Amino acid sequence: MSSLKDMLGWVRGLEPVKRGAESEIRLGFFMGIPAIFKLRVPKPYMHPRLADILISQRTRKEAKVIAYALKHGIPAPRLLAVLPSIGLIVMEYVQGVTLKDYAYRDPRGALLYSRIAGSILGRLHEVGVAHGDPTTSNYIVSSDGGLKLIDYGLSDFTEDVEDKAVDVHLYRRAVESTHASIAAGMFEAFLEGYKGVLGGEALKVIERAEEIRLRGRYVEERRRSVWRALG
Repeated sequence: MSSLKDMLGWVRGLEPVKRGAESEIRLGFFMGIPAIFKLRVPKPYMHPRLADILISQRTRKEAKVIAYALKHGIPAPRLLAVLPSIGLIVMEYVQGVTLKDYAYRDPRGALLYSRIAGSILGRLHEVGVAHGDPTTSNYIVSSDGGLKLIDYGLSDFTEDVEDKAVDVHLYRRAVESTHASIAAGMFEAFLEGYKGVLGGEALKVIERAEEIRLRGRYVEERRRSVWRALG
C-alpha cells in the first residue's frame, strides 16, 4: 500500500467484530494469515493533536506488554504488526470461543479452564504485569484445546498488590455475574491455579481482592440506603 492513509482506509473496510470506547476490532488477513486488527480511534471531544499523541503512546504500550508477555511464555496472541502512528496493532486471530461462552456449554470443563486461567494470570503477575480486564470474555478456549488471554489494552507494568488484586476481583465479579450456578467453583478453581504459580505471594493479593470486594459492597449498600431515604 502506498501510504499509512491507504492502510487505514483498507483496515476500516475489514469485517467489524467489536466496537469499544477506544478501539475498533476487525477481522481480516495479514500476509495470508487470519488476523485481528485493533484500531484505536480518537475521542470526539479531544483535541486532534492530543488524541494522536495518546493513541500512539497507548498503542506502543499495549504492544510492548504483549511482546513482554509472549517473551515470558504467557499464552497471548502473537504480534504481526504495530503501527503506532495510526493506532493499529495486528495480531494473530485466535480461533475458538470465549471462556464465558464455553462455560454455558460445558460447566464441568469450565472448572478446568478456570484453573488454567488462574495460572495464566499468576504467571503474568509473577513477571510484573497487571492485565486490567481478565474477565471470562478475554480468555479464549482455542480450537486446539488451549487457553489464551487476550486484550491487553488496559494492561500495565506494576508490582503494586492493589493492581494485581483488582485483576483477581474482576475475574470473580465476571463469573458471579454471568455463571451464578458455578461461580463459586470457577473462582475456587481459578484461585487454585493462581496460588499454584505464586504460592505464598498469592495470599496478599487474594486478601486485598477480598477487601476490594467488601469496599464495593459497602459503597453499594450506602447508595441503596440513600435512595431508600430519598424515596
